[in-house]
Amino acid sequence: MILAKRPNAGARSAARKEVMDRLLARFEWPVEEEFMHSEFEVHSDPVRKVHVVQWPRESAHKEPAFERYLHEMGHALLAEKVHPQFSRPSFLRNTDPALRNTYQALFDAALDWYVQALLMEIAPDQQGADLDARFRQTAQMLRQGAALPSVEFVVDAGMALASFQRFRGLEADTQGKLTEVVQAFLRTPPDKPTLFGLQSLVRGLLGVFGMHTASLVSEKGFERWRIDAVKKD
Repeated sequence: MILAKRPNAGARSAARKEVMDRLLARFEWPVEEEFMHSEFEVHSDPVRKVHVVQWPRESAHKEPAFERYLHEMGHALLAEKVHPQFSRPSFLRNTDPALRNTYQALFDAALDWYVQALLMEIAPDQQGADLDARFRQTAQMLRQGAALPSVEFVVDAGMALASFQRFRGLEADTQGKLTEVVQAFLRTPPDKPTLFGLQSLVRGLLGVFGMHTASLVSEKGFERWRIDAVKKD
């Protein structure tokens, strides 16, 4: 398994090469590369049992930052070792697009909770710097009294605060839905990824907003997310 085109510039440093080698050594499925794409993406194929790294053409000027590369490869590793849903959220084909757009960030954050823990083990310097930066940004926003206008804002802020508490041991004062989101993350051990744990986390986060729940159901041999309205008494 050789990746010929790793992220440029800093990837030549011994420290970054060591991190990348440490991460890639954990894969059992082969990692293939494709070039001349419009965007950088990593796809994990559970049928072929292979990961495909798609690199953008140079003229697109979209080569990923080192941290983005690590993050996507973290998803791929969890997709291989735990379940394909850890690659990216997959929904039933008839899912309402508006509903999916509303909650996409919530499902993404649930996966990132596990990816972050994996990278704190493999690349603590890089992931730790990202964790600290997101906490500072969130804390500044809250100090300024900024409103949290959407599911995405609440979940992203909650994950940033929960991450700082778990990995840095510092707790921030929160209230309302933000507190509930923080607690939903903290109830979920990110260093022990399971499909059951992922589903419980997603349901816990959705429960904060009180409108919908979700479950994994089989569709054409693959488990996908189904989003249902909460039944009112």
